[in-house]
Amino acid sequence: MFNDRQIKDIVDNERTDVAEEMLDQWINQIDEVEKRDEFYQKASIETLYNLTINGDEEACPHYILKRIDENTLTPDDMKLLESAIKNLNFSSAYVGSYLFAMKNGKYTDTEKELFCYAVMEQSGDKKAHKKLSKAYKKNTPLIDEVDESILFTTLDHWSVATFNGEKYYSFNVEINPVTKDLGLPDYKSAYIVEITLSHENGRETDSETLYAAYVRGKSKAERLEQLIDSLSTFLSEVAEKTGLKIGDIYCDGKRCYHYGAGSAAKKAKTDDAVKIVSQANLEIDVSDDGRLDANVCKYCGGALDMGGVCCSCGKSSQPADDKIVIRKGKEVEALICTQCGSPVKLDKGGKTAFCCACGTTFAVNGSSLTSGIFGLNYENIRADMPQDAVLPKVEFVRASIADGAVTAIMPRNFIVMSDEMRRIKYRANAPKYIYTTPDSTVNLNLNFLGALNESDVVAFGQQMLSALKGAYPTAKFGEVKLIDTPRKIYFVDFITQASDQSVYNAMFFFCYNGQQGIGSWNCLGKDRWFWSQIFEHAVRTMEFK
Repeated sequence: MFNDRQIKDIVDNERTDVAEEMLDQWINQIDEVEKRDEFYQKASIETLYNLTINGDEEACPHYILKRIDENTLTPDDMKLLESAIKNLNFSSAYVGSYLFAMKNGKYTDTEKELFCYAVMEQSGDKKAHKKLSKAYKKNTPLIDEVDESILFTTLDHWSVATFNGEKYYSFNVEINPVTKDLGLPDYKSAYIVEITLSHENGRETDSETLYAAYVRGKSKAERLEQLIDSLSTFLSEVAEKTGLKIGDIYCDGKRCYHYGAGSAAKKAKTDDAVKIVSQANLEIDVSDDGRLDANVCKYCGGALDMGGVCCSCGKSSQPADDKIVIRKGKEVEALICTQCGSPVKLDKGGKTAFCCACGTTFAVNGSSLTSGIFGLNYENIRADMPQDAVLPKVEFVRASIADGAVTAIMPRNFIVMSDEMRRIKYRANAPKYIYTTPDSTVNLNLNFLGALNESDVVAFGQQMLSALKGAYPTAKFGEVKLIDTPRKIYFVDFITQASDQSVYNAMFFFCYNGQQGIGSWNCLGKDRWFWSQIFEHAVRTMEFK
């Protein structure tokens, strides 16, 4: 789902086409929620029970309600409900608020009742807030304890989800009065707690709203002091465990707590929005020649060096910057690929073969498949266009990205990747700038790291290629290419295996303002017959500020 950073990008840059996709995703999400609720309502008690004990907390309140209807509710059932409530499940808290509040009921419990109201209050339930405000004078210590428990449980959930394999450098907490537009109950007495994290490369995460603190009967100063003390205690412990170096807590714009020995100046917000500069009408041709000459000299058949120059005749076979040629596979007899086990197609002459699944090209030696013939390079990880495939309808634009450092050709619907998706796709050392299609199947990322001279780009690329081969020992690498204009770029593509399918990667290394520039395009392996050509074209035609 789209986050605040993506929505701001869409609105500020008038991305109407992406807004339509965003609306479609929201509608689909609403439909999924409705379907899920309908499923729970129709499910049997046995099904709901099995779902509940296997961690589906949304199934729990439905299970409890059916047990109530049948008058078969047991103490063990209540333990399941209480567990879901302690995990801050709103629906379970809603059901629990009635069971624990019943006069002379079997499960009447004031503390648990107030805890349910506090869970509901965090979701903006006005009735729950009124109940807590009314009960505060009579139950001051108890409600203060409940508020503290809700805060620490919320922070605990946040830390578990956030630091799951991800490394950050600093934290920044803002405690500010709630504005009316947030829709929280009694906004005049509420303060919102928001947190952002920073990576070592300077990129800040989206601001996350963690908690709403209400000034009930105490003075505002006393309530805020208690809140700051709780936050500083928890975040200090998190910082020690996760390696956070520094952190600050601000209240009403004033710093009231600092963690760490250093005091870093507040960095400017990363501007990673996609700013469309112009249309990009790519000329894409489909060739029936097959791709056996893709990595060999089109003039004499000799092997090409990484600059696209023939080692035999010296002629250049570099593609024209304004033209993309996608080669279509031939209808031939099926064999078995030695790389991936998929059917391999033999050409009519019986001397060469290729695999449309993994993109490997073979020479045929009798009844066996080999990867090449001396003097010629028949192996290429780029796949042919399948016989039954059609060119996808993709609109391309030239857009400014990465704080304006780079202008590149990309799909019009590219947006900044959400923090949630970043954590899923990049478990550690996520690049500073990541762009993606709304379905996250095609991605571009950029990072700027240590010092690098233009003259050292090739050596740096070779070093990174060696590191990649060490990190991905089972990956299949293509031929290195050296792009000289608009500046020297070291380009290499390779295929890695994800949990359920292969991923095609095109990485490029360059110098930008004396820094190491590292970029990568990637897509699903099955789609690389189209995107591999686009990726290289986009790298060749990049412009730098």
